[in-house]
Amino acid sequence: MVLTISVAVIAAVMVVAGAFVVPVLLQIRRAAREVEKLAEAARAQVAPVGHDLTVISQEARGILESIRRQVDTVGESVQTVRDTAVRLREFEEEIQKKIEEPLLEISAMITAISRGFETFFRVLRR
Repeated sequence: MVLTISVAVIAAVMVVAGAFVVPVLLQIRRAAREVEKLAEAARAQVAPVGHDLTVISQEARGILESIRRQVDTVGESVQTVRDTAVRLREFEEEIQKKIEEPLLEISAMITAISRGFETFFRVLRR
């Protein structure tokens, strides 16, 4: 009799436990389906994002390369301007040497002739 009651109690507990476990298992199954849908949606979104990141990365690389080339060009231009300024200064000094010396000689000659005439006219006035 005790055995029969024990078996009946165990059976009743199993039925009650089964009644609670079945809805929990169904909820776990629904949650697994939702997780699967979410994973599919994430996979579908990751591919375009990955492609976009690749395109952006390639464009950024191209822009950086262009900037690098332009910086090199600007550096060369600055060096060219610097060299031109040096050559212009050397040209200026050369022209100054070639013109200044004859001008000083002409100026000295004109001054000498002028003083000569002044002296000549002073002597003639006496």
